[in-house]
Amino acid sequence: PILCKMLKPNGRFLVMCMAWLPFEDKIAFASEQLVLKYSPKWSGAGETAHAIATPECYGRYFELVYHEEYNLDVHFTRESWNGRMKACRGVGASLTPEEIASWEREHMKMLEENAPNEFDIRHYAAIAELRVKK
Repeated sequence: PILCKMLKPNGRFLVMCMAWLPFEDKIAFASEQLVLKYSPKWSGAGETAHAIATPECYGRYFELVYHEEYNLDVHFTRESWNGRMKACRGVGASLTPEEIASWEREHMKMLEENAPNEFDIRHYAAIAELRVKK
């Protein structure tokens, strides 16, 4: 309701997301497996491309007027991909500092054995354009 009041009549806003695709990228898959080794209850693994599911309550105030999903490759170095994975909630938000250090050593070793210094990771991006109902 607050967002509806902030927008003009027929006002619009976008919901966006982007995620790596572990079933389409071997490095992303190997990284996820290592996260799951240290954080087996992590619920962020196994992402697939899909339309954004907007909460049911949005339907009272907004209508979906456009959506798009597409795949893209995002460029990383070993260090930047390690940092990206370390920032995921299955590592940085869940593990102790000692566990993070252990995970990071193992992850960098995996990257050195399986990835060139620079590489692309397959991702998908999705947008949903919502408009205030009249």
